[in-house]
Amino acid sequence: MGNNNYNTGRTCRNIFVVSLIAGFSGFMLGLLFAPQTGRKFRGKIAEKFLEIIDRSKFAMVEAKVKAEEFIERNLDKKIEERQ
Repeated sequence: MGNNNYNTGRTCRNIFVVSLIAGFSGFMLGLLFAPQTGRKFRGKIAEKFLEIIDRSKFAMVEAKVKAEEFIERNLDKKIEERQ
């Protein structure tokens, strides 16, 4: 029985390593065969990165507002239950 768990863990590790290598290889091939120059490509990556940062900031503010509303609603319910 113990040997079976070892083989399962080993198989999962092998799959992870192969996936990691394949993903990295695909990324590198994508860079090599990109239709744009490196400067344009880096510019696009920087734009996308800034866009992602802006989206995440907006999502954080939105999540904060929703959390505050949720807390306020639950506090109101708790106060109503006590009365």
